Amino acid sequence: MEISNIVNYYGKMHTPYQGDLVNHLPMGQLAVYKLTQDLSKTKSYSELYNENKSINKVSNFFEKVNSLEKTLGKRESYEPALAFLEDKMTHDNAEYYIKKMLNEYPLGMSSGLFHVLIRLAYAYEGYKIDSGYLPELRRAVAYYVTAYREAHKFSRKIKKENIIKETKDLYKSESVKKVLSKKNSLGQKMKALYEDKSYMEKGFIIEGDTDEKLEAVLNLSLNSYLNSKSIVALHCITGTHALIVLKDFQKDFNGNIDILTSCIITHLIASELGDYKIPPLDSYDLNWEDLNRGIEKENDVHAVKLAYTAQELNKIFPDKRHMLSAANRSNRT
Repeated sequence: MEISNIVNYYGKMHTPYQGDLVNHLPMGQLAVYKLTQDLSKTKSYSELYNENKSINKVSNFFEKVNSLEKTLGKRESYEPALAFLEDKMTHDNAEYYIKKMLNEYPLGMSSGLFHVLIRLAYAYEGYKIDSGYLPELRRAVAYYVTAYREAHKFSRKIKKENIIKETKDLYKSESVKKVLSKKNSLGQKMKALYEDKSYMEKGFIIEGDTDEKLEAVLNLSLNSYLNSKSIVALHCITGTHALIVLKDFQKDFNGNIDILTSCIITHLIASELGDYKIPPLDSYDLNWEDLNRGIEKENDVHAVKLAYTAQELNKIFPDKRHMLSAANRSNRT
């Protein structure tokens, strides 16, 4: 048995949607496999996840389309988008479709709380180790295009060491308070912020090379998560990891980090997460082996994903906060 057999068994029956939420199973499956290198544990995790879960089933009744563009931003068109990709997307041109999402539609990277980006990255990670992952890669592309919600990109530049102060100032500004007070849902608040001229002028991206930008935005996201335990801040971390995984497919990786930064700042502010102080880091005794032990029995799929993300990000940007964030989500601190 291959990892693709397990992922495709469930994937062919399910859409990326779980009511108003997201079907996290394919992402959880890849994370468990990468952490354990054990197919039996991946299979048992899959069975555990599906207990008492109501995941939207794929419909067999839909009108076909002759281009992906006709499904852009239309959640109800997931099946037509997938059918198009099943006909057109092969091993020979799989990279073309990944590039198409990241280079033609980069402003959609934070759609579904960054899940479109995360699922695409996980599907690609699986495809690298098992060519049988192609159907899951098609599903990830179909999800990216149908869940598309367009973000905006800031233009003002600041130095990386000022990201905490600048985000605090932006969050506390009167114009932001006014916008947030008038809207209820996260989506409504984000849309209103992006449409606010003052907010877009005060928002910012980071000066420097790609590593400087990524370190700055991870600094903000990690502190925000460790102070709030917010699921939104968690996805800012896992979304950053996903963008890095897909780096080689992006014509303008540096520019896409600017979009990511704009999206992360807007997600945090729209969620009214204003605490970015540095958390205490020396009051714990943890290691990755202990963190991974029994991961296949973890009921919280976000704990599974964050455990994987934390270890991968720590290889690139070593930081105690990665382990601490994963341990906090798994209640191991």
